[in-house]
Amino acid sequence: MKRKHDVMVERVPVAPIPPSEPLPRAHVKGWVKAVFWGLRVYIALMLVLVVIGLAKGSF
Repeated sequence: MKRKHDVMVERVPVAPIPPSEPLPRAHVKGWVKAVFWGLRVYIALMLVLVVIGLAKGSF
């Protein structure tokens, strides 16, 4: 163990993580899909409101 800025740091050699095949994407269904679309609409609406606010000279 080494001291670094008065903190004990343990140095242990770590084996590299072996490469694996990519994980498949989860299929989003039902109400979860609706919630994600609602979030997209909300973010788009907020971006429009911010642009309108900045265009009106509120800064």
